[in-house]
Amino acid sequence: MSYRLKAKKPEQIVIDLSDATYIDSAGLAALILAMQTVEAYGGRFFLAGVHETMRSIFETSRLDQIFQIFPDVDAALAAG
Repeated sequence: MSYRLKAKKPEQIVIDLSDATYIDSAGLAALILAMQTVEAYGGRFFLAGVHETMRSIFETSRLDQIFQIFPDVDAALAAG
């Protein structure tokens, strides 16, 4: 994924997590890597639709302070 992001350099990436109910450390690591890759070339990286069950994982790990999290994709796109 990282290579493709660097090659295409999309201006904005929105990851829709509205269908996800759980994320483990490997999933968090993948999101962090993707965010770092996008931000390294000046793009913007957003998460959308994070359910309450997953939000607690982001809060406990303080990743809610690192990621820009929006209630839904439309809100994330509007912010970009």
